[in-house]
Amino acid sequence: MRRTLLALLLAAPLALSARSANAAGHKLRIATMAPKSSSWGKLFSVWQRAVDKKTHGSLALTVYYNGVQGSDDTVVGKMRSGQLDGAALTSVGLSRIYRDVMVLQLPGVVDSWAELDKVRRGVGPDLAKGFEKKGFHLLGWGDVGLVRQMSHGFAVHRPSDLRGHHPVMWQGEPMAPLVYSSIGQVVPVALGPMEVLPALRAHKVDVVNAPSLAAEQLQWTPYLDHIASTVSVCAIGGTVMRQKALDDLPADLRKTFFELEERLQKLSKHRVRQLDAASHKRLVRRMQVVSTTPADQAAWRQVLVRAVQRLARGTYDPALIKRVLRITGKH
Repeated sequence: MRRTLLALLLAAPLALSARSANAAGHKLRIATMAPKSSSWGKLFSVWQRAVDKKTHGSLALTVYYNGVQGSDDTVVGKMRSGQLDGAALTSVGLSRIYRDVMVLQLPGVVDSWAELDKVRRGVGPDLAKGFEKKGFHLLGWGDVGLVRQMSHGFAVHRPSDLRGHHPVMWQGEPMAPLVYSSIGQVVPVALGPMEVLPALRAHKVDVVNAPSLAAEQLQWTPYLDHIASTVSVCAIGGTVMRQKALDDLPADLRKTFFELEERLQKLSKHRVRQLDAASHKRLVRRMQVVSTTPADQAAWRQVLVRAVQRLARGTYDPALIKRVLRITGKH
């Protein structure tokens, strides 16, 4: 995969002038939570090599894998202070820069790739402008996978099945607290992605909402034995750069950098979706698949609609939420 992607990336027209090729080297420092050996880590490695080859070493990407630069909150702080130039962030991390980006992950609303593509076409340009106003450039969106509920030792058919259990709640994500408080008697545990595996091993949590690919590559799946047949939301992320770091690059280096990233984004989008689908097929062969009845689905819909309504009362821009609901036909 890496050789094929690299070949396709390097097929782009050469945009680098002799002046930049002979100039002093430039460096961009980028952080990611992804392990280097993961599918996302491999894509970053391809990007690094392509940038190095295409710019003849005039621009180097230094990528920090495995969350070594800290949580999304820490990484965003380091970008603001100039210690990092960019990062691949989860949706929660992106929201630390521009809060309203989370409308792409409204629970029970954007729950298929087709709907996500429509919503991003509809509101994506406005979200990009929101990042620009904060001094950041949204380099590209990143798909993570289709989120399904997974559990250990019991099946979750309807919201009330979660009572008395300990689901993972992503740190800083405002939707889960609304959902769990609405259900009542649920004891969520706020964690970052790298904290989930130890918590599963120690039996501190027994429910995880995650894409199949992420759960598999982060080694969570050996500790889970049930998986929902339905998708709750599309997990997304994105790569952002400090605008100043990009502005400091010579124009031709910046042009080449953008061209390569755009090509990689197009190639990786379909690749990640395919990998997530393949991962899901593997999981359903070894886990118990949990289906839902129309009554179960109605119970979930009631909880999720209530959560979205509460989010529109000041957490996120209500006009933006209305646009997303209109695009998806779920208004």
